[in-house]
Amino acid sequence: MLSAADVNLLAEWMGGDFSNLEQAVENPPFFAHIRVAIRPFYHPSFPPEGQWLYIEQAYNYALQQPYRTAVFHLYFQGDHIALDNYKLLDARSFIGAARNPEKLAHLTFSGVEKLPGCSVKVIKTDRGTFYGKIEPGKKCIVVRDGKESYLENEFEISATRYTSLDRGYDPITNQRLWGSIVGAFEFVKTIAYPLVSP
Repeated sequence: MLSAADVNLLAEWMGGDFSNLEQAVENPPFFAHIRVAIRPFYHPSFPPEGQWLYIEQAYNYALQQPYRTAVFHLYFQGDHIALDNYKLLDARSFIGAARNPEKLAHLTFSGVEKLPGCSVKVIKTDRGTFYGKIEPGKKCIVVRDGKESYLENEFEISATRYTSLDRGYDPITNQRLWGSIVGAFEFVKTIAYPLVSP
């Protein structure tokens, strides 16, 4: 049974620098070397409930050119943890902030916007890991290469490992437009980033 304390545990496990180097070396035709940096942060303009995390995802050779930035809000909701996705209105100004957190001092709540239909329900598994899956209904719309798609996302995380599967589908035909062909990305935590208190 989940409790509010599990929000902090999940944020602690998510906080860090992750790499799928092992997977990329073993299967280079299907997996590039990807780095994900997730930095817990606090700013008084953000609602105090739960935990806030800033995310950058990039190819290892282009860490200063992340192809994904986001802000996550984790909070306890009934029998599960909710993870809300936010986009940054001026993402370019914060590039590098996941590894240089002083930049996050300038990130305020007015600088982010919640993405409708993109919330994730997170539960705890029998293995002691956290598992999350995006809300149903094909409502999380993302634009890639100028084309709209709906996002299907799921992840599982432990204290040291993080697997993630993101795929985009055509809203009309349900054909896969982007994302992994052969399965989830498998990341290992290489650096831990601590939680931040008010």
